[in-house]
Order: sequence, then C-alpha cells, then structure tokens
Amino acid sequence: MSELGLVLLLLAGFAQGSFGLGMKKQSPLSWESFWLIYSLFAMLVVPFVWGYAGFDSFMESILMTDSKVIMTSLLLGFLWGIGGILFGMSVSYVGISITNGVVMGLAGGLGAIIPLFGIEGATHQPSFIYVILGVAIMLVGVALSAYSGILREKEQNVGSSKVNNSQKSSLVKGLVIVVSSGILSSLLNVGFEAAIPIIDNAKSLGATYSASSIPARAVVVFGGLLMNAGYAIFLLCKNKTWGDFSFKQQGSITASVWAVITGFLWFLPLGLSGIVSVSIGELGNVITWPVMLSLSLIFGNIWGYLTGEWKNTKHSFLLMIVASVILIAACMILTFKDSFIN
Repeated sequence: MSELGLVLLLLAGFAQGSFGLGMKKQSPLSWESFWLIYSLFAMLVVPFVWGYAGFDSFMESILMTDSKVIMTSLLLGFLWGIGGILFGMSVSYVGISITNGVVMGLAGGLGAIIPLFGIEGATHQPSFIYVILGVAIMLVGVALSAYSGILREKEQNVGSSKVNNSQKSSLVKGLVIVVSSGILSSLLNVGFEAAIPIIDNAKSLGATYSASSIPARAVVVFGGLLMNAGYAIFLLCKNKTWGDFSFKQQGSITASVWAVITGFLWFLPLGLSGIVSVSIGELGNVITWPVMLSLSLIFGNIWGYLTGEWKNTKHSFLLMIVASVILIAACMILTFKDSFIN
C-alpha cells in the first residue's frame, strides 16, 4: 500500500470513529427527525454530489450496469440498513460497549472473509495467509476492546444491584439482536464487492481510480437509505413528530446542522477507503474494510477518553490500551503484507 493510501485510511478511520459524536447533539429533535436528516445526507446527498463532482458520467456508469448487479447491490445495502437499525436497538439491551465490540468484530471479520473467498484463486495468493492472520488478530483486538468496555461499566458502577432474571432475559434478547446486527452490518462491504462491475464501467467512461469507486458505493448505500429513511418516516408518522421540521424549538436548527455534519462524516470514510481499495486492486475491499474499522475503533476509544467515558477506571483503561495496540498490529499486517512477502 502506498503512503498516500495509508494516509487516506487513517483519515477514513478517524472520520468513522468520530461521526458518532454528532449524534450526541440530537436534542431537541426527536431521534427519528435527526436520523432522517442524517440518512438523507449520508446515503444520498453526499455520495451523489461527490460522484458528480468526480466525473460527468457518474449516473451513466450506474445505468449501463447489468440490472442483476444493481439489484444485488441495493439488496445488500438494504440488509445492511436493517443491521444499522438493530445496532441502535441492541444498545438499549446490552450497552454501547458490547454492541460496538460484537458488531465491529462480526462486521469486520465477515465483511473481509466473505468477499475474500468469493475471489477466484484468492486462497492460492501469497498474501492470503497474511490477510487471514490480520483479520484474526483484529478480532482478538475487537474482543478485548469490547471486554474493556464491559469492565469499564463495572468499575464505574461499583455497588449497583445484582442482575435479576428479567434483566438476564433482556441480555439474552439483546445478544441475539446484536449478533444479527453484526452479521447484517458485514453486508455493506459484501455489497461493495458485488458492485465492482459499476467501478469497471466508470473506468471505461474515463473516471480516475480516485473517482471510480464512488458510483458503486453510492448504489449500495442508497439501498441502505431505503431502510433507514423508511424506518425514520415510519416513526415520524407513528410518534407524530413531523412538527420537528418546523424548527420552532430553540436549538433545532443547530441539531439539524449536526445531523448534516454527521452524515458527511459517515460517508467520508467510505469514499476515502474506496479510493484506496481501487488502488490496491483485487483484494482492495478485503484489506481496507477491516483496517478502517480497526482504526475507527481506536479513534473511537480516544474520543471516549477525551470526553470522559473512561473516568474513574484503571484496569479497563489499561485493557483498552492493549486492545488498541493489537488492533494497530492487525492494521500493520494488512497494510504492509506485501513487504512481508517480499
């Protein structure tokens, strides 16, 4: 991987690990109002504006693609969208630490392995063992990061009451939801791999490698938009919160601006990692996906520390540091695998 590619992935990981900060600025908007604005910008406005800014034949590269490829890409994006909704549900059952750890682990692992085994002759390539090793080490780092989060909650809630049977039942239900979220979330990268013919079409129309991946990613995330926006609209109707868009409440315009910023920061890492993926070649999605998620988890933990989430902790904080070091090791193996081979 080139130095520029590494820098772009670092920026992608930083943006991915930071975009959630904007969601803390939701008030006074309802969740569904904030989510609709965020979804429209993240999965429609930003990718399509970026795509058209990259090259004039952006839409043509999509329309000339086989309908089966388009439908598959949209479906995988839609299923990923369900995973995103389940992510939000699981937080209320098992907490953000377990949710983040399980979803990151499953999404990162399956999101890399499924496309890898779909590439003809991939298992015979010299880099195969390093990709598998890097993903395996990443999973260890994610697991330790998740456990450090669980330990953090215990350290910060010393003396709290014991878990009753009702809470145990909710925990089991939450684990089922979070595992489902992780599996479905991995399909975003599977969708990117399925949409490669769109990239080929973009290149044939004169798109540079830095612009050719955006049409493919725009199609996949549009599938996710159908789910995310659809669910938000359903809640707006159910809860009768359409009045949020009158922006009469103090602070509602500011919250809406944060929703737009959050949407931009969400797609930015996908666009940047797409550029790196195309430059790498056949194993692009397989490598950039777990690296980006690992870096986002590291930056997310840094933000957590800076915003006081690790206050009054000791053992969990040290474990988080160890997990971050392991994740960095995984990133190094995946990004510098060619150096090991040579």
